[in-house]
Amino acid sequence: MAKAEHVEWLKDGNVSWNHRRRVVKFKPDLSNLDFNEAILDWLIPDRDSGFFKNFNFSDADLQGANLSGLDFSRSKFSGANLSGADLTQAHFRNAKFNRANLSRVIALGAEFSSADFYGADFRDAQLEGANFAGASVEPLTIPAPQRVQVLETIEQVTPSDAYVSEYGSLAWTQLRRRAPEIREPTYHVVYATNRNIIPMSADISFGCDRSDTLHYGSCQVFVPKSHKVGSIGSPFWKRLYKGDDRLKIRKLVSLDGELHWQIVRENFSRSKISSPPTILIHGYNTDFESAILWAAQIGFDLGLERGVSLFSWPSKGTINGYASDEATVEASKYKLADYILEYIENVGDIGVNIIAHSMGCRCVTGALEIIGYKKPSQLKKINQIILAAADVDQDVMLNLAHHVVLNSGRTTSYICKSDFALSASGWLHSYARVGLLPPIFLFNQIDTIDVGRTEPLGWGHGYVASAKPILNDIFQLIKYSSAPENRFSVEPAIIGGSAHWRLRD
Repeated sequence: MAKAEHVEWLKDGNVSWNHRRRVVKFKPDLSNLDFNEAILDWLIPDRDSGFFKNFNFSDADLQGANLSGLDFSRSKFSGANLSGADLTQAHFRNAKFNRANLSRVIALGAEFSSADFYGADFRDAQLEGANFAGASVEPLTIPAPQRVQVLETIEQVTPSDAYVSEYGSLAWTQLRRRAPEIREPTYHVVYATNRNIIPMSADISFGCDRSDTLHYGSCQVFVPKSHKVGSIGSPFWKRLYKGDDRLKIRKLVSLDGELHWQIVRENFSRSKISSPPTILIHGYNTDFESAILWAAQIGFDLGLERGVSLFSWPSKGTINGYASDEATVEASKYKLADYILEYIENVGDIGVNIIAHSMGCRCVTGALEIIGYKKPSQLKKINQIILAAADVDQDVMLNLAHHVVLNSGRTTSYICKSDFALSASGWLHSYARVGLLPPIFLFNQIDTIDVGRTEPLGWGHGYVASAKPILNDIFQLIKYSSAPENRFSVEPAIIGGSAHWRLRD
């Protein structure tokens, strides 16, 4: 039986389907799928609309599938298993079937003009009435009783078929030469989220409500050549005369858990030095698209070549959603704990880095507390824990810190006295925040770093992504696991007898 997720992905169309297959290698399981029923279920009004043109079905399992009467022109079936499939009166003009298993197919009256069948297996195939005009076929692969008929159709090329077979490929090549595909510089973010799905016509997105399950996917983010470290783009008035320098989401595709973890293993399990596995958790007032761009900007600026992983909890994405976000981040820590544990299992012995911002630090510290009770030995596989502008109660952190730091690698907390968002949080809760001083939060196993900036606007609450000196310091942490005394960007500091670190001026 066809895999439900793979059938669902077909509905997104060939662009999303083919992009997903470029992002991660997998063999689609569409065995016994009735493509005609699928079109009816998807409410595609015109059965002859050519919906299935230009799909990449290479290496797919299509055993026993019903493709009859549909148009699969220019689709790729290289290496696919179509044994026993029904191709009756279907159109496969210019399709690729090289190395395909076509044994026992029923292809009565099928249109195969200009298709490529080199290395295909036609054993016991029923090919009566099929048109192979201009097709590339190895004669001995055709069943003997039908060989003469097939070879005759290959030679009987109509004017339209002749144009396609003799000039079509050349014209297609010349067209592509005239308008070559421009490969944009993009950055890869794989994500897991417990947000609700928002279906869209040709894509997906996620909302601000909670989901009972984790949803996985992959995203390519366009990074312009004019990108500046610490920025996702200039304000509108600057773009008017400097040009558009914003990071933009180019393609978002959903994945099942199996493919998500396959990407994690392929990208991060053997890349400790060049691109160590790193999970980012955003703060409050962050919608899904903003979270993707935030993660891409940080990962790109840190030089994490193979991308980053984002855990996006369902923040409301609004300033007045603070109370709701507090409740949601508390509920999301259980999902994050499970995600971190599975992440550790998939990357093996390579230490995982975690970067959290603002309210996301609550989610992380809560998740690590859960892991500390469930599987404390797994905490040793966490390399760096980076808490930036942590919106966490200082008294709560004193209790959580044992799970956060004593069983894991290095923990770093970036703090700032001019963080007005944390000042508001401290006022609202009547208790001090970890990411705000005074008072300064210190714990023996946590490297506390004051980012400074006492001018009126300071760094702002989002300094972890926007301040180049801080990104430089995180780079030293992520790439080299350097202790503060070995990092050029920080120096010792003392406030009221409390020893910590601060960014160099």
